[in-house]
Amino acid sequence: MDLVLVCERGVFMIEVKNWSDHYARTETNSLSPHEQVERAGKVLWVGLQVVKNILVTNVLLSIKGNLEYDRDFRSVFVTSLAKINQFIQSREEVYYEDEVKKIVKDLKKYVTT
Repeated sequence: MDLVLVCERGVFMIEVKNWSDHYARTETNSLSPHEQVERAGKVLWVGLQVVKNILVTNVLLSIKGNLEYDRDFRSVFVTSLAKINQFIQSREEVYYEDEVKKIVKDLKKYVTT
């Protein structure tokens, strides 16, 4: 997980990739970026279930802006650096400020330096 954003609009697990779509689809020595995002999102979701049923939005942030959506990983949203703010701002608010603080507090036990 490169970034975890917790705000009134939800919990976002963001994986940043500077890969081309061609490289992502042809590289056979590692997981695809879509699979990495899906797996990391599941780990975060499991960790948050001690709080309550928290939904996690899995985001693949494509620095080059050319990674495409993959139907095999329907839970992974793909966006670009130019569109990430709009992506988050377009979400409906689902948490109050005190709920955000509680989620952040519970997540801090997983933070490593």
